Amino acid sequence: MNATDEWARSEILNALKMALPSESFCWPTLAERFGFDLQALAEPDGVVPFRATTAVFEHVAEVLQDDAALFDIFHEMNLGKFTLYDYLFVCAPTLRDGCLAWKRFLAMRTNCVSLTFTEDDSTGTLEWVIPPRLGNYTQNMFARIGWSVKRVETALDQSPAPVRIELIANAPSKTSRLQERYGDRIKFGQSRNCLVFSKEVLSQAPKRNDENLYSIIQKAACEEQASFAQRGSPLCRIADEISETMKTGTCSLQTVASNLGISQRSIQRLLAEEGTSFRQMTEEIRRSAAGRYLRETNLPMKEIAFLLGFSEISTFSRAVKSWYGQPPKEIRRTISGS
Repeated sequence: MNATDEWARSEILNALKMALPSESFCWPTLAERFGFDLQALAEPDGVVPFRATTAVFEHVAEVLQDDAALFDIFHEMNLGKFTLYDYLFVCAPTLRDGCLAWKRFLAMRTNCVSLTFTEDDSTGTLEWVIPPRLGNYTQNMFARIGWSVKRVETALDQSPAPVRIELIANAPSKTSRLQERYGDRIKFGQSRNCLVFSKEVLSQAPKRNDENLYSIIQKAACEEQASFAQRGSPLCRIADEISETMKTGTCSLQTVASNLGISQRSIQRLLAEEGTSFRQMTEEIRRSAAGRYLRETNLPMKEIAFLLGFSEISTFSRAVKSWYGQPPKEIRRTISGS
């Protein structure tokens, strides 16, 4: 992916601009120095170069002489600052669904950072994958953690939230209020940037959950993501093509590559750069779609299995149970309340 095509929503810089003392920062000068359009910050669908956002965040920490300040600046931002992306988590049926929604819809926030969500027998991990080519993103990552942890706290109405934080960066020289609050549950110098939840926490319902409202939020998010997908993100195009070929039972690396008009090797390289693979992405899309079909539609099990590329209902049922810990009928019964 060309560096000039790597973007982030301008809201993130606008949120930072509004949170900082105006007398300390001249934003027209910052826009010229770091190469972004200042006007884009006021546009709801504006974008700026991703590298500009990371450079500005590093600069802000230097000017403030506080390399931990971004934790608190973004942790203290009110709910709704990032519109739909905020509510996709705090209004989800469970925290697990919220994590999956963040993963699914991150492409409407940026086209060069990805989220993975994995579970083992006892925990679930939401991990940010930022390609090394994007340079120093330490302060940007501190901001992401501050913001996301506050959303977990809001969802559960609990502070500190029952979550463990791991960061690749070394510990800052200063100490933020967020660090004080989470103590030894925030670890620096790790191998990944992530939030780690227990299985029990992932199954909890956010206090603001509302099934009808969440359906509206998801629909709006799909429309917004479709709009941003037009900006040319290869990952969005690959994900969309996987979803479509899955419905026809023709989902394979060869078919997706042929339909997109790019080589199989190029797809594998693009996905590897984002820390995933064709198999992993297909599995994640299939899992997410299964949850949506079971919770949000009345489609027969046989039809859902077909739409997900399963030839046998028994295979579909085993897959759903491995993903969610419950068979398909139990998931639907829980949602319907019958």
